[in-house]
Amino acid sequence: MDFTELAQRICNGKGQITKAESLAVLNSRTEWWGIYGAALMVKNHFHQNKLQLNVLMNAKSGLCAEDCGYCAQSKISSADIETYGLLPTDIIYKKAFLAYKRNATTFCIATSGSRLSEQEMFAVGEAIQKIKRDLPLEICLSVGLSTLEQINYFKSCGVDRLNHNLNTPQDNYEKIATTHTYAQRKATLEMLQQVEMNACAGFICGMGETDEQLIDLAFELRDLTPHAVPINFLIPIEGTKFSNVHTLTPLKCLKILALMRFIFPETELRASAGREYHLGDLQHFALLITDSLFLGDYLTSGGDTENQDIAKLELLEIDYKRKERSNQAQVIPEQRI
Repeated sequence: MDFTELAQRICNGKGQITKAESLAVLNSRTEWWGIYGAALMVKNHFHQNKLQLNVLMNAKSGLCAEDCGYCAQSKISSADIETYGLLPTDIIYKKAFLAYKRNATTFCIATSGSRLSEQEMFAVGEAIQKIKRDLPLEICLSVGLSTLEQINYFKSCGVDRLNHNLNTPQDNYEKIATTHTYAQRKATLEMLQQVEMNACAGFICGMGETDEQLIDLAFELRDLTPHAVPINFLIPIEGTKFSNVHTLTPLKCLKILALMRFIFPETELRASAGREYHLGDLQHFALLITDSLFLGDYLTSGGDTENQDIAKLELLEIDYKRKERSNQAQVIPEQRI
């Protein structure tokens, strides 16, 4: 297979990668680095040498009634994590301000649990309205299985996109969680399409799925036209159901990211949770073909430090600094927080 020719077709808008070609990417060996080079062509054509920074905040931790096997916040997890209810507006706002100061483009707010109560919904909405009024940040919100009413409310508050990952292929889902279904997750993303709200939707690799299942999942996700696709790699957290699952290698993770670049050429692609744990020295190659990263920690797991991430970007001469717009809101001085 000529992946350089495939990259040219994708860049010219004259074709998409097939499932057979996708499987060839994941199974590649001696021809792998040529495939990586073709993925880099696609990245540079659509996104140039740019990468945006996202900062993630866990605004409500633990205390979750779901039984997701990968998650330290799950009701079946015995992981040693901090648990707390929804944080006050001023704490969320301060974290957003610090994200802005760190060159972030997007501030991501996540809350544990199946969905927010009405009181929590309005409290989160208040925090978002304050952030959008004062700071030129995009807001991505991850609040579980949202209702249509909640989605419309958050849209009215200025939320730019909702995060809701498909997590794992449909025929693998019962091995991951039983308190909700794949169909429910997909329905949430379809509701976002219904109200014309952007979605941030990806999945977690390394939870027992086959290559063929992973490809089917990615193609189904492409049909849902997400704005951003975070690719997570399972972190085997002690105390969770998958604490002893170790199926990924650094090169396999990089091949997955290259494949996602072909499948989502124009979409924001993020090397997300687990990149530090699994990719190791290959992180640099991942940053060259993706468009964004989380700066700092994840929900319950630590990432590389801000300085470590910035050092990687500087070494690769990647353009990561936020471009200020002349018509954006006046930023509230730090001393007024």
